[in-house]
Amino acid sequence: MGTIPQPLGRMAQLYARYSPAIYSRCRHILNNPVAAEDATQEVFLRVLRHLESAPDDSAALAWISRISTNYCLNTKRNQSRREESVAELPEESSEHPEGEYVARDLAERVLARSPENLRAPATLYYVDGLEQQHIADALGVSRRTVINRLGVFAERARKYLAREDINSRKG
Repeated sequence: MGTIPQPLGRMAQLYARYSPAIYSRCRHILNNPVAAEDATQEVFLRVLRHLESAPDDSAALAWISRISTNYCLNTKRNQSRREESVAELPEESSEHPEGEYVARDLAERVLARSPENLRAPATLYYVDGLEQQHIADALGVSRRTVINRLGVFAERARKYLAREDINSRKG
């Protein structure tokens, strides 16, 4: 029985250590366990393709998380462009009042219309609840850049909400 080649051994270690966290992140963003499984596999295929540029173990999770966030956000954007109908709507329950569905839908629409450099920090901050410094570390930018991008995102969201409000009054 031979030894596992070094790159595959490293990949196996990364997958064993981080796949549960990446699956959880994908499921949170995509809100679909099957799509999250597919996304997790695709993320690790991308990690394998770029394994030589993978950071050391201390920064590996942030690097893989950034790949998964970008992949999932692009997947959501592409789905909205295709305008596929939703096969199954969530059942209403007392845990999720209608207002939460409206807020989530609105947030997803604002995120889908935002450029990638704003989408990633906004998702990490508003959806995942990460602190600004953790977002900066995950995205490989300064904390000041994160603050600026969140500010730009918030302004775009306000303008989008104002347009939505005007359109709903017309209709």
